[in-house]
Amino acid sequence: MKSIKRYIHGLALSLLLVLMVSCEDFAVGEKFLQKPPSTDVTIDTIFSTAEYARKVLWYSYSLLPYEFPTGYNFSSAMWYGILEGLSDLNNSYLTWDGVNTLYYSGSYNAGSEDATASNGGTGTKYRFTNRNSWKCIRHAWILIENIDRVPDMSAAEKNRLKAEAKIIIATQYAEMIRHYGSLPIVDRAIDPEDVNLPKRATLQETVNFIVRLLDEAKNCSDLPWAINESESDSWSGRLTRASAMGLKTRVLLFVASPLFNSETPYYAGEASDKLMTWFGGYDEQRWKDAAKAGEEFIAKMQQEGFYDLVKTGEYRMAFRDGYFTRGTTESLISSRRHYRTNNIGALLQSARWGAWCPTKEYFDMFPMSDGSDFDWNNTEHAKNPFINRDPRLCETILLDGDKFGSSTADVCKEKSSDKINYPKGADWGKSGVLDNTSLSTGIAARKFVLDRQGEYKNSLIHWPYLRLAEIYLSYAEALNEVHKGPNALAYQYVNEVRARVGLGGLKQGLNQQEFREAVLRERACEFGYEEVRFFDLIRWKREADFTKRLHGINVYRHRTTGEYQFEFPKLKERAWQKAGEFSPKWYLSAFPPREVNKGYGLVQNPGWE
Repeated sequence: MKSIKRYIHGLALSLLLVLMVSCEDFAVGEKFLQKPPSTDVTIDTIFSTAEYARKVLWYSYSLLPYEFPTGYNFSSAMWYGILEGLSDLNNSYLTWDGVNTLYYSGSYNAGSEDATASNGGTGTKYRFTNRNSWKCIRHAWILIENIDRVPDMSAAEKNRLKAEAKIIIATQYAEMIRHYGSLPIVDRAIDPEDVNLPKRATLQETVNFIVRLLDEAKNCSDLPWAINESESDSWSGRLTRASAMGLKTRVLLFVASPLFNSETPYYAGEASDKLMTWFGGYDEQRWKDAAKAGEEFIAKMQQEGFYDLVKTGEYRMAFRDGYFTRGTTESLISSRRHYRTNNIGALLQSARWGAWCPTKEYFDMFPMSDGSDFDWNNTEHAKNPFINRDPRLCETILLDGDKFGSSTADVCKEKSSDKINYPKGADWGKSGVLDNTSLSTGIAARKFVLDRQGEYKNSLIHWPYLRLAEIYLSYAEALNEVHKGPNALAYQYVNEVRARVGLGGLKQGLNQQEFREAVLRERACEFGYEEVRFFDLIRWKREADFTKRLHGINVYRHRTTGEYQFEFPKLKERAWQKAGEFSPKWYLSAFPPREVNKGYGLVQNPGWE
């Protein structure tokens, strides 16, 4: 377990880092703790004052999941690639990102995870031993186990910090369970000399551990339901009881889904035999538990107030504020590794170099502005598919003719010297081509990227790890599964999300399957580029969505009349889209073989043995 021990252990170095970490994201303007690195830092030093002790927790906060590309080795992103590139919503043309080199190519295997651990990475989607998850967990446990000794801190604050630390640990486990299934349960700060290291637990034990931590945090009376106005300037982004209850809803929905909750395992192997990658059978109670978690969250929200979907009166900005803006009434877990957009140029580079290229399949998911389905066979829709659409489309994908920066976006294909056989002739196109890798599917992403010269520049930024809209849609989905079809509450909470952007309600009378499909599409429209779609596809074992051939949209506009014409080229075939090549083993990642071979009980996931 040496590699994991680098993160679970490493006490002296970790504590030095704690003293050096900035609190800028939590207490705006607070300076670094001005203590130079030295070898005299001990547990006693750290927990001798409240100021030092708080730094331990702030350091754990700085290691919360953060999915923006930030660089080669520190980022969880796949060498500037993004997880959305493994779904049907996006295609990456960044040839050297992990999405292409490992996944599209079909070369990913368990050994790819060893390369990540040993030499800084080959761009795997999680990085079990060098993503800082275990370091984060260790610091949270150090805080929990030692905070009571701090002399100049109230009992109420100690309880609050411990509750926040438990949510942080649960968040790391909630993230890992979606990639791996069950995990070793680290329920203390493991001593470097301890040889009794945790083996991989069962799936049920892992779920119980996450839920226990979240329930303990939820039941802490000193942990606030929300950050109040007096704290909002300095402490926006701290975890709350709403964070704990919302995360519990996400976790229980995920594990109630067919990937884990089924009559048969998704893939046979030792880990499945030992109930590490499924529960051993289907139980409807798991859907009921997910629905109950959503119900309890909403009931508490109605009692305590504060949280609500962001509504500004202008649909596009309401949606943008919901995902982009920090400290809103919609944000439940906000990860803040970087303070302003100026510090995260890798995001812009990733998009500009072609990692963020939406597909036609994603473009087509967004309905018309009246809530009806978009249809290329409808002549009015096809005449100009960029207008009268769901406002979320305008904010997620850069549309031709939309305001962008100081001018309007132009995504049309252009006649140029290297295109002798230009498909639409000289009367089609525009002056000044915008045909680079960010438009490799014919359309470009706008969400998060925004306009580099204006709305994006020097903006406060966060990763919206969990927001209220997801709780509404998760609750609706769980109700649909419990009742074998949607009830009035299920419709109500889907329609609330749609109403925020001016869409009409879902069609009444949908059966269970139809409503399920409607919710999954709603989640795709609402949470594109927020790492929701990929996990929706794997938890529902959506092989058809992984294997279907994806398309781009080439846009042509007549220079004189403004008339549009379109082509829908097939995108490059991914390895698993080839006939007979898809395997459900890809639903979960492999553990690094070097860790498995150390013999402490980390059983490899099925199919990667």
